[in-house]
Amino acid sequence: MRKRLEKPPIDDRLLDTAIDQFGRYGFEAASTRAIAAAAETAMSSITYHYGGKEGLYLAAAHHIARQVSEGTEASRAAAEAFLHANPGIDGAVEAIARILDGFAELMTSDRSTPWARFIVREQMNPGPAFDILYSELMKQRADLVTSLLQRIGGGRFDEAEARVKALALFGQVLVFRVARATVLRVTGWTDVTSVEAAEIRHTVRAHTIAILENIRGDRA
Repeated sequence: MRKRLEKPPIDDRLLDTAIDQFGRYGFEAASTRAIAAAAETAMSSITYHYGGKEGLYLAAAHHIARQVSEGTEASRAAAEAFLHANPGIDGAVEAIARILDGFAELMTSDRSTPWARFIVREQMNPGPAFDILYSELMKQRADLVTSLLQRIGGGRFDEAEARVKALALFGQVLVFRVARATVLRVTGWTDVTSVEAAEIRHTVRAHTIAILENIRGDRA
């Protein structure tokens, strides 16, 4: 007898559904009734687990931060391990490249689509959920890349300039997620499959190394 596939836990179903609904329609327009129905659970589950719509929204932000962190943890750990074994400029360059490798891999995957919708809304109109996303997800990675850029630059630019450079590096990845329609139109692709995703990662790595080597060369 074929074993019936089990549904994900209610918490996960609610949060994944909430992220999708809030991302598509925004906090005000999204309906807790519709979220509960799509998650195949009772509306009382939202009240029981999260206290209501606002609590669910903030829990969704925590859930995104946790999933993105888990999805990029391997590349972050690999970068830090490489940096520990190679503490010089070469190590800093490769560490940044590895961090962006992992970020690009996640951002070109289908699972990041609903996260991106949610995050873009918070970028446009930041509130408590953005504070969660920033403190639990964005800050650590931005701080790490900023410090590595300062090391590569050999003290030629201050922290503010290093942070702008870090944002520019992350931005080259984000465009492939948040501007997907433009990416498909410009490239002529019909979708981003594993083949296109590999090309994106290859290009991002090549550009990242070129940028960092240019920064390094300016030290002379």
